Amino acid sequence: MLDPKSDPPLDPADDLSGDAAVALPVPALATVAMPALAGRHRPLIAREQRDLLCALAYVALGVGDSAQAVTLLGLVLREAPDDAGVLRLLAYALVEAGSGAQALAALDRLERIEPAQAPPMLLLRSQALRLAGRLDEGRAVFRRFVETRQTAPAEETRR
Repeated sequence: MLDPKSDPPLDPADDLSGDAAVALPVPALATVAMPALAGRHRPLIAREQRDLLCALAYVALGVGDSAQAVTLLGLVLREAPDDAGVLRLLAYALVEAGSGAQALAALDRLERIEPAQAPPMLLLRSQALRLAGRLDEGRAVFRRFVETRQTAPAEETRR
């Protein structure tokens, strides 16, 4: 980047087509041999960075900034598209943001990864259906949630 205080302005009359090379700043990544990376997936972000983005998404949800949480979780899902925990959090953030249809898409994707739905996911699905304007389906799923919650403690005491 040119610094106007230390670098003189370029003169259009200067001939830059000669043998003299013009030095331009080059990012360090450009000097890495790219063929060595071909054929294998190298994560763009480390696990610690993914965890940090998820933690920031939790904080954003805690302060009511669901749009920011959705953005952060979208970044994480680009790197780990089948992470069930991130999909659960994204579905919650989308419901908080009022995006019922997108929350349903995230819940459907989560259901393909983890077929058994826990009661909290049924409640989240019922809220997403309500937001998407599918009230009858939302009520039916909510009833399933209530029934599941009523039978769950009885099953646990039998064990």
